Amino acid sequence: MTTHFKKNRKKRAHVNIVHGHIGKHRKHIGGHGNAGGYFKVLGKVFLPENQPVVVKVKLISKNTEKKIKENGGAVVLTT
Repeated sequence: MTTHFKKNRKKRAHVNIVHGHIGKHRKHIGGHGNAGGYFKVLGKVFLPENQPVVVKVKLISKNTEKKIKENGGAVVLTT
């Protein structure tokens, strides 16, 4: 392969040249796959009326679980 088609160190990880290379390597706030992120459901926002909701979560608060079940929904716990 010729050097014409190779990407040098700066162009790896596909970031526009205008933006430089410093902000390219950020931490993974959302995590990789199921890891990391904000995964506990607190239920502070409003739930739709007369529309059952099925929620699949790792962690959930007692009040939220109660709200969902009162509304006719279900909570599925995953590992």
